[in-house]
Amino acid sequence: MSERPGALARARRDAAATLEYLSFRVGDGTFALPVSAIREIVRTSPITPVPRAPAWVLGVTSFRGRIVTVIDVGSRLALAEASGALAKERSGRAPRLRVLMVDVGDETVGFSVDEVLVVHRLAETDVERVGSAIGSDVGDHVVGIARPESAGALEDEVLLLLDARALVHGGAA
Repeated sequence: MSERPGALARARRDAAATLEYLSFRVGDGTFALPVSAIREIVRTSPITPVPRAPAWVLGVTSFRGRIVTVIDVGSRLALAEASGALAKERSGRAPRLRVLMVDVGDETVGFSVDEVLVVHRLAETDVERVGSAIGSDVGDHVVGIARPESAGALEDEVLLLLDARALVHGGAA
C-alpha cells in the first residue's frame, strides 16, 4: 500500500506535464497550437477584405455577433506553398475556409488553415525548443518542435508548435 501514494503522485505529475496541441496543415507543413487557446473550429461566413491591411490578413468576418480578423497562416509564415484556399476563397470557387478561432489576449482571431488534423498529447520531454539556427523570424512564431507518437500521427511527422500571440502581434514574417 505504500506504493500507491507514489504511483498517484507520478500519475498527477505526468498529467500536469502533458501538453495538448491541435494539429493542422497549411501547404505541405504540419503545425499545431495549444488546445487551450482554441475556442472553436468553424467554417466562416464570407470574409470582407480590409483595405491597406497586411497581405497575411484575409479580412474580417462575423463570429457569434462579433467582428473577427482572419489571418492566412500560410502567408503569415511566408510559406512558398501557402494555402490555395485563399485564392479559391477570393475567387468564390471554394467552400468556406476552415478557421481556428483562437483567443489571443482579450480578442478572438481567426487562423485560416487547409486541414484540421488531430489533438496530440505531448509530454514536455517530447517538445524540443527552437534553436537559433532556423532564423530569428521563424523563432518568433515557432516555440517548439515535436514528433508525436500518438494515433493519427504519420511516421516521421514533425509538428511545428506555434505561438498564436506572435502570429498576430509578432515581427514581420
